[in-house]
Amino acid sequence: MAYEQNRPHLPAETKRLIMTEAGHRCSVQHCNEHIVEVHHIDENRENNAPANLIVLCDKHHKLAHQGVISRMDQRKYKELLTQPAVATTNTRSDHDRKLLQQINDIFPFETIQMIKSESFGKFVKREVIDPFFELLHYASDPLFRFTDQNLEFLKQDAIRKAELFNRHFSQQSGGLISGYDYIDLNEIRRRNPNADIEYWVQYSYETARLAQDFCTTMLLLRAELANQ
Repeated sequence: MAYEQNRPHLPAETKRLIMTEAGHRCSVQHCNEHIVEVHHIDENRENNAPANLIVLCDKHHKLAHQGVISRMDQRKYKELLTQPAVATTNTRSDHDRKLLQQINDIFPFETIQMIKSESFGKFVKREVIDPFFELLHYASDPLFRFTDQNLEFLKQDAIRKAELFNRHFSQQSGGLISGYDYIDLNEIRRRNPNADIEYWVQYSYETARLAQDFCTTMLLLRAELANQ
């Protein structure tokens, strides 16, 4: 690849510093992949300042270049590397434990799996969508906030992604008693044989992508229940 061929030399001492900082594994929280590479946060390969470098696995490296993991997120992940871990079994507050359980009650594993398998076609069950509304309702409560900064960062990321999903889904959905009327390709073809079906196929795909992105963060947050 031309990108790799034109990559400027990264000083060995700088690379050693960044790798040591990350423990020779991906800097994204809860990713324990040890096959990693150094990524330039601002994507300027001439800027080898340690503050601009982060260690990522191949998957998260690609997501960073695609903008799925924002530069702000990358800097936050890097910042967390240098902060002492305080959320242990003995130090996690009762408030944080209760809040984790509350989020788990809204999005149990079965619900997350159901969301991940949803195609977002003609009809979408309420069980898939309503938990998003419930989470966003609690998000406005000032007490719906973790004292542990790592947990709060994950929660805020989940809320941001829930808002993106909800905004996108709501633009094309219609309420039904048992669920939500969504994109019906056959009905679109029936009403307008010349309709641009590919646009609606991509719209459904984007809805599913946003849902998957949310689920990825929510699974990371739910994994913290193991530290109770």
